[in-house]
Amino acid sequence: MATVVNISRLNMESKKDYSGGLSIIVIEDNPGDFVLIEDYLIEKFESISIRQFTDYKSVSYFLQEENHNSNLILLDLNLPDVSGLTLVKNMISLSSLIPIIILTGYADLPLAKKSLELGVYDFLVKDEVNPALLHKSIEFAISRSSYVRQIERQNEKLKNIAWTQSHVVRAPLARILGIMNLIEENPEDHQEMLFWLKHLRNSTNEMDEVVQKIVNEAQTIN
Repeated sequence: MATVVNISRLNMESKKDYSGGLSIIVIEDNPGDFVLIEDYLIEKFESISIRQFTDYKSVSYFLQEENHNSNLILLDLNLPDVSGLTLVKNMISLSSLIPIIILTGYADLPLAKKSLELGVYDFLVKDEVNPALLHKSIEFAISRSSYVRQIERQNEKLKNIAWTQSHVVRAPLARILGIMNLIEENPEDHQEMLFWLKHLRNSTNEMDEVVQKIVNEAQTIN
């Protein structure tokens, strides 16, 4: 059965604070390696919650069922039940919004490098890890993840604007063009012209509202 450990520590010497504290999942079945990583994390981060899992099955349940609000995953490539690229692919599928950093040995370096192509943010060789290197890698991964999420939100807004321009704007524009054609066909019928001019004004006001909406949405993109 997997072991899950919750730890919260405070270190006032850390230089950067995370709103609500930093929450990290460490997936590592080697007790010695976990204790070392745990010490490094506590040393470098002011307020941190560390949750350990020792196999894929337990962490997969956790990621699927709980509102965990985790900021980052540190992942050992060799777990008792799943390992290698299969493990990496499964974890990325489970936690697409959470940055993953691989913890690996020299023997698994080719796999670690391959995992970068799959979407992992970074990899660290266990024998070379120190508090400063781990801190730098985590800071970079979280910042990059935040930037990617921001770009994705901007792209979604741009898609909405493009849809509005290509669909919503066309309706009043088509009516305006149709009314203009009717006016041109009956230039001497003043009553008919007044009727169509009223509808022309309504369609113009409708288009003005749509354009204003597009402008307002565009201003929220930053």
